[in-house]
This record gives sequence, C-alpha cells and structure tokens, in this order.
Amino acid sequence: MDTYVKEQYNKDIQFIQKIDGMMERRLDHTAYVFAFAACLLAHLLYVILFALAGVKAMALFNVGSVVFYILTFFLINAVKNKLSLVYATIFEIMLHATVATAFVGLEPNFTMFLLMLIPLAFLMPNKNKYVPFIILLISVPLYGVLNYYYNDASHVPNEMTKAFENVFYIINFISGSAVLIYISIIFSLMNRYLESRLRVQTEQLRQMASTDPLTKLYNRREMQSRLNNISTDYVVGIGDIDDFKKVNDTYGHETGDVVLSQVASLMSETIPEAASAARWGGEEFLFLIPDCDIEKGKKYADSIIDAIRSHKFESGGREFSVTMTIGICSGSAEDDIYKIINIADSRLYKGKHNGKAHTEFE
Repeated sequence: MDTYVKEQYNKDIQFIQKIDGMMERRLDHTAYVFAFAACLLAHLLYVILFALAGVKAMALFNVGSVVFYILTFFLINAVKNKLSLVYATIFEIMLHATVATAFVGLEPNFTMFLLMLIPLAFLMPNKNKYVPFIILLISVPLYGVLNYYYNDASHVPNEMTKAFENVFYIINFISGSAVLIYISIIFSLMNRYLESRLRVQTEQLRQMASTDPLTKLYNRREMQSRLNNISTDYVVGIGDIDDFKKVNDTYGHETGDVVLSQVASLMSETIPEAASAARWGGEEFLFLIPDCDIEKGKKYADSIIDAIRSHKFESGGREFSVTMTIGICSGSAEDDIYKIINIADSRLYKGKHNGKAHTEFE
C-alpha cells in the first residue's frame, strides 16, 4: 500500500471507529433527544410570549405543540424508524408557521421556517426519496400564498406591538439558523462517514485482488504490474525456503502454511519501506527494491536470511527452524525486467547447489 493511501486508509478507519463507537454509545439517540428538547423549549417560550402578547389562541396552540414534543420523548424509544418522528416534527413546524402567520401576520416572520425546512428535508438520510419533494411542494406554495395574502394587514386578526414582533423575529431567526447549523453538522459527519467507508471498502477490495490471502504479500499479478512500472535502478531478489517439503511432511501442511505466513512477515519487516514483496509461487518469494545497487541488495537479502534462520517455529510443542536461499540481480529502467528476474532465478538455483541458506549475487 502506498504511503499516502496507507495514511488515508488509517485515518478513515479511525474516523469510522470513532463514529461507530458513538453509535454504540447511542449518541445518535442523544442527537434526536437534543433536537426534540430544543423544539420543546422553543414552544414553551412561545406559550409564554404569545400569552404576554395577548394572542391566547396561539398560546393554546403552542400548548398542543408542547404536548406533541413531550410525546416524542416517549416514542423515541418505541419507534424503530426515528426518521418518522423527524418528519412528524417537520410537519408540526409547517403547521405552526402557517397558523402563527394566520394569527399575527408576516412581521414576526414565522414563514421563514417553511423555507428553512426544505434543506433539512433533503439532508435527512431517508430511504423514501419522495418525502423531501413532498415537503418542498407543500412549503414553497404555502410560503407564497401566506406572503401574498397576509401582506394586507387587514387580514391579520391580532395586532402585536412592534417590540413583540421584533422579539418573535429574533427568536425565529435564531431558532431556524440553529436548526440548519445543527443538521448541517450532522449531515457533514455522516457524509464523511459514508465516504470513509466507501474508500475503506474500495481499498480492501483492491487489496483482496492484489494480495496473496495466506502470506498477505502481493500476489504474482500485482507484482508483475509493479515490475512493469519500475523507473529507477533496482535490485530483484528471489528467495526459496530450503527443503520446505520436509516441513510439510514432518509437521503437516497447516504448519507449512504458518511457516509461509511468518516468513512473509519477516521479509516484509526486513526490506525497506519503498520495496515490494510478493509470493511468487509455492514457497518462493520475490522482492523488488528501487533505488538500490547490488551491494545494498545483498545486505538486505542477507538480513532476510538471518532473520528467517534465527526465527523459531513451533508445532505440537516442538521448535524448529528453516532457512532460505536468495538469488539477486540489479537492473535499470532500460533493462528488460524479466531478464533480470531470470538471472536472479538462475542465481537462486546456483545457491541451492552451493550449500543453500545464503545469497547468490554473481
């Protein structure tokens, strides 16, 4: 995995785990409770203000709204689809804005909620794609009708003082803006969460397609792609576990798989970060080190051999060791990479005939 991709992948994993942790702690439940509590407090304030302003009908209407939001606190635990409560709240706000405008006119600007609800409806992660459009088709015409009809002050049955109109206007503006900001933050987080999950899933699928499932190294196809794209001087190494058939015959194929997996890990830990390693076939491994000459390549190959030789494997309470022989060859961007691989491969088999467990480099 490239450094940038790895960093982004780790960031995405951490963010997903953070959001999943919040969901496990039912913080999503808290988010709903907070929103309903804010609506409840707003309508309690409306009850008081409408009563002080002498608009008793609206004060009573808001008592009904208060009862509605109290019910949401009981329903939030009983209703599986909490979005249904959100949409019920949206329609309550639409109804309240309409009735309030009918009683006190346009000056307090309750109609602003009809427009502020539209982005809220589209930001909600609802599977039913028609609901936001229904809200849009109700809110916009209703906004236009109310503004046209109640532009004539003679149609307003209750007059309030300018001071009360200004108080309602300020409260409505703050409340509406707070709702939009609150929902926008939640939407941004969820949008980032979905994008992170998509990137993680895409990267995991890419890794599955390019990685050997046993050793977690690159598979042959992915390694060939990397070999074809090398643009610097490099060293190719091919290593083969010595007498691997004896391991399978003595300890079984399951233990043989463990050996392959652990040898792959030792190789990955030993080669430089910019290098690539692959399971080339069976118990054979290939590594590619860019920006490297034959001397440095031999040092890395010797380090791999030493790490594998000193590692203790275990099976059935018995410890054993394995060794590896490696053939290496250096090349440049102008060389035929597969000729370089063939040279490394021939040196590997030369090493097998010259005592094994060492690096052949000439």
